[in-house]
Amino acid sequence: MHRYRMWLRGGWLFLLLLTLACALVVDMPKSNDPPVNDLSEESTAESVPTPTPLATEDVRCVRLYTDDSIWNTPIDWSVARIHSDSDAMMGAFFAGSHWIGSDPTQYAPNIYLVDNSTPLVPVRLKYRFRDAYDDVTIRYGDPGGVVWMPLPEGAQPAPGSDGQLAVINLDTGEEWGLNGGRIEADGRWSARGAYRYSIYNSGIPPEGFGQRGAGIGQAAGIVRRCEVERGAIEHAVTLAYDSPCTPETCARNGWPAVIPPFRKTDGRGTAPYDIPEGARLVIRPEISEEEILAACRGVTGCVLWARAMQTYGGFIVDHSGHPKTYAEGDATAHWPSDLWSASMLRHIPREWYAVLDWNIPATSTP
Repeated sequence: MHRYRMWLRGGWLFLLLLTLACALVVDMPKSNDPPVNDLSEESTAESVPTPTPLATEDVRCVRLYTDDSIWNTPIDWSVARIHSDSDAMMGAFFAGSHWIGSDPTQYAPNIYLVDNSTPLVPVRLKYRFRDAYDDVTIRYGDPGGVVWMPLPEGAQPAPGSDGQLAVINLDTGEEWGLNGGRIEADGRWSARGAYRYSIYNSGIPPEGFGQRGAGIGQAAGIVRRCEVERGAIEHAVTLAYDSPCTPETCARNGWPAVIPPFRKTDGRGTAPYDIPEGARLVIRPEISEEEILAACRGVTGCVLWARAMQTYGGFIVDHSGHPKTYAEGDATAHWPSDLWSASMLRHIPREWYAVLDWNIPATSTP
């Protein structure tokens, strides 16, 4: 009897411990819980904000930014309309060249994946550091200051005067970026500007964000090699040409200087129908899969890019020397020619392209 009572007490104790353990497991945060942004201290050019862990899921090839971001919302062709001046605008777009290039060996951001173990490297800036981590306000550093960024050994800015580079921290979701980045003769880093953002934000930073022409980060709309390898580009792409309209030129057509939700422009174009930055270009939806396959001549990235242009479109976000779209820089992507090439879009007919009317919603209201 004594042994029976001891066993009974032990059994109840075991059940009690098991119940407590289950309660703890239920109360633990899950890996897909929404991220928590906690920036309690002001960021300056001489300091590094403390990263806040946002999620444990693998973000190496997930779509950047929120699902309802303008980058990630498909066009609803039952409501979207082609702009009445589309043909004239596309004539201005292709005035210097009859096809869209995409050379990943230059003027294309190298994209580095890091984690919290990656060493922080000082980068001397010409202009101010912009911290837009919470997607609401920007905290500025001082001109000529230093920002400490996670940069893996061997990292390189893109060849070309723009010196683009983007870094994504897989532990925190932080997106860091440089423009005008360079490595000096003594091995130290410098740049014109730098920013911190988050891949869990909207993809449209607050007013005053000064990276690319339309006021976005280096990673927005960039086609990554992992996306092409998996067989789908599930977001809008980025475009540039020589050159989006100046505010004065836009105004002469009765157009805004920049199409919302984009916030700024570096447009220099003075031709009558130069297009505002932020405008969404598309490949017309009636173009068939067979026509796309024939035009792309065996280059996978071309096929997927054309499909993305039909599904999501491409936003004009910069001025450049010729019409172009942006892919991950070759230093990190190591593109094989059957996946991506600078001339892969050469045979897409110009008449396939159009500009959506920005006065009419391009997507359905939930």
